Amino acid sequence: MYNPRYLFLMIFVFTMSSCDLNKAEDEVLLRTDSFSNDSPEHVERWVFISNQNGKLLDVVKPDATSGIIEFKGISNNLIMLTELSVATFEIGNETHLLHNIKTYMAIPAGSSYIQNEETSNHIPFPDPVGKATITLKNYHGSDEPWSSIGFSDGYANFNNWLDYDPQSFDGSTFIADMNLREEPIDVFITSYIGSDPIYSWLRDVKVGDSLVVEYESFTPLIPVTINKPVTHAYIHGNLEPGNSGKNYILSSSEYLVNSNHYNTDDNLTLGYTDEFAYYTVFAEIGQVLCCQPHERVNYRKVGTSVPSAIHLPDYTFSVENGNLFNLTYSFDRKYTRKNLYFSEEHDNNTLWWFFHSPEGVDVVVPDIPAEILAQYPFLIRDNLPLSSVSFYDTLDGFSYLDYIKNSLEKRGARNELEQIQYYFQF
Repeated sequence: MYNPRYLFLMIFVFTMSSCDLNKAEDEVLLRTDSFSNDSPEHVERWVFISNQNGKLLDVVKPDATSGIIEFKGISNNLIMLTELSVATFEIGNETHLLHNIKTYMAIPAGSSYIQNEETSNHIPFPDPVGKATITLKNYHGSDEPWSSIGFSDGYANFNNWLDYDPQSFDGSTFIADMNLREEPIDVFITSYIGSDPIYSWLRDVKVGDSLVVEYESFTPLIPVTINKPVTHAYIHGNLEPGNSGKNYILSSSEYLVNSNHYNTDDNLTLGYTDEFAYYTVFAEIGQVLCCQPHERVNYRKVGTSVPSAIHLPDYTFSVENGNLFNLTYSFDRKYTRKNLYFSEEHDNNTLWWFFHSPEGVDVVVPDIPAEILAQYPFLIRDNLPLSSVSFYDTLDGFSYLDYIKNSLEKRGARNELEQIQYYFQF
């Protein structure tokens, strides 16, 4: 006999089975071993991903045994990756908590980042093997030649390797001892005649040598003009390709600023010689101030060539609302990526939150897992002030996703780079 209840039951079971078949399953949205390391005993650490609206998708508490972590969830396109740590410090009779958060936005779902084997470009700084004496004749560029002439031996970037005791200057002749870190060693000397950069080599310098150099015999460097007066600028050269080569100061604004020829309204000219394999070029407008509001713009190029001119652009930046949860600002230059830093300190608690995102992607605050908020309530907030922001215009084609890959795979400093950075501190 036909039973309508049986038919209803069959329809219900079929419908639920169909819904189950059509239900989206969690997918691997990110694979990485970037966080597979132990934290210090006083630090707790979590890593989690969110969709581009900030909704939490997956969270892990990694350690050295985690290996490659697979973060899963459902996301149509882009995800955010957040690393959150809390460090506990006992200072006197008080407990201080440092909450440190770093969020990478706009990562394509399904990405994989496996750490690169770390290599070090560090060159050991050898102890001196002995001294040589230099006598520089007919120098009239300043009253303090040790501040207006640069000496570099491939190891030292500043004149602190010269022994200033004994040293002497009578208004024309400068005499000083040099600490040699190899024997023989080549020494590069750079300075200015008027506003023109010049140089000279001391070749095969040995312990006990007494060298005499005529300042008028220095050779002009190949000029590199800058379109505006700058606060600081230099060109360094390496004889070997890449960051690991020995580093010589080819020219520096320091030596012109400390001379008798410097005018603060003048546009500086740097210089170089083409006998080097690798160069670092830098020019900046704005003083570096630790804890005061200021802004800076700089140009940096690292690679096998030197530009004939450096152009530091005009720009306009303003902040209408510096609260992370209602952030509004305007910036009139194109850029590749931005780094925003928000911070607050109150009642033995400090919070630092760093955001990384490309142009066109606004900051979205990801949801923090409820169990972390319950344990560390200082993270519960609706206001966090903007402390600083950097915009990077990468002129060499290095994209935001290249930056993410370089950061998460811990690839270290790049051997080729050209960019303009705009920095604002509040």
